[in-house]
Amino acid sequence: MSLNLVVTAPKVESDVPECAVREQLLRMLDSPIFVNSHRLSRFLRFTIETTLAGQAETLKEYLIGTEVYDRKPPYHPGADSIVRSEARRLRNKLKQYYESVGKDDSVFIYYRLGGYAPVFRLQRKNRNRIETARALSDFLAEGLAAKGLNIPAIGKELDIQIVFEGTVRISHPGSAAGVVTDFRFGSKVTKRNRVRAVI
Repeated sequence: MSLNLVVTAPKVESDVPECAVREQLLRMLDSPIFVNSHRLSRFLRFTIETTLAGQAETLKEYLIGTEVYDRKPPYHPGADSIVRSEARRLRNKLKQYYESVGKDDSVFIYYRLGGYAPVFRLQRKNRNRIETARALSDFLAEGLAAKGLNIPAIGKELDIQIVFEGTVRISHPGSAAGVVTDFRFGSKVTKRNRVRAVI
């Protein structure tokens, strides 16, 4: 009795929105790290666009060699290591980028060793901030009405520092622009009738 098994790698679903990846790509291409590296920029753009189009599995050495580095048939990746060496350079450039100008970027793009499909993820501190803000928003939208606006209990659950009647103000530390989100209970909001939650 013969048994044939087919093992496929699980499809990686990214929790990063496509528009955020595209914004990150433009930010990287405009950075001093990539602005003068035309071939690496082409490599980066081609692999990201192909991945966003849902064709990451097609990103093989031969395709990148012909599409990005203009290799003509008969192109033999085993004899011409341009793609492998450029992938190594790209990983080093990305490391350099994220250790300098990109250290505060919200989207992190990297390439696993031996692969040419980029991986997208949110930087940990920004992912936690986004998840916290989303959870708080959901809680406020659904939970407050159910709890009958029991402000002291809500303050305890959210670890709110100062409780007044009125608004929940969420300030995001580390944000250069001082991003603030207000959730208003009434139409008139002043400094005195505000619940301030520092997250």
